[in-house]
Amino acid sequence: MKSARLTLSLLVATLLLLGAGSVWAKGLANVKNTIHNMSSSAPYAMYKSDESEVCIFCHTPHGGRLEGPLWNRSLATGPWTHYNSATLSTYLQGLSASRAINDESLLCMACHDGSISVMHLLNPSNTLGRNPRSTFTFNDDVPIQPLLDGNPAAKIGGSRGNAGAFGDLRDDHPISFSYASVLSSSEYGVGGVKENQLRPLATAKAWLGEGVRFFGTDNRVECSSCHDPHVDYVTDADYTPFLIRPNDSSNLCLACHNK
Repeated sequence: MKSARLTLSLLVATLLLLGAGSVWAKGLANVKNTIHNMSSSAPYAMYKSDESEVCIFCHTPHGGRLEGPLWNRSLATGPWTHYNSATLSTYLQGLSASRAINDESLLCMACHDGSISVMHLLNPSNTLGRNPRSTFTFNDDVPIQPLLDGNPAAKIGGSRGNAGAFGDLRDDHPISFSYASVLSSSEYGVGGVKENQLRPLATAKAWLGEGVRFFGTDNRVECSSCHDPHVDYVTDADYTPFLIRPNDSSNLCLACHNK
């Protein structure tokens, strides 16, 4: 009887995990196979360093910052200039274009605003006892740079008009705002001029079995709403670049936007 109960419990647990996986799957996790691996085992030569640890570029088991999970990096300080346009939600237009960004996005900007070297860690490994050094530039001062054609690319803090800027988010999707507040605004709510142009919160979270993520009790949109830094899109190109779900047929966009 005890064995039967154990077998049944394991079966139920397995089904729950499989069910959760089908709803919350965020792509194949294997950060070692991505450009976020900046260790000596990095798959791309220009990102390699003399540090053998992979996770240390973002995480540390001791002495990390509290804004993220055992976070091993200093945070960018801005100031930030957010996207704005005449067609933007009146709720978002009412927020300051220079508003602060929240912790979930600050973690990304610790590298991607381009103001801090990707090699500068709060707690270097015991093996090196210092910051890692790039084996491509042979030093530890390696901030993310715009591409040679002026495209800021991974340097999210720069715009096409000023690729070298820090904190310029005017050409990037709005972040650090409450999706729930936009949904309940007079513009998008019942009878509003944009009613039904955004999907309900529950629908966006579960869209086509993967959906997007929201943060906090106010269900905020942040960088990690659409991106997962651990996703191995080398193995599954549908998740390029670090997408939280494939964007085939614009289904990442359509998780929120009903157009």
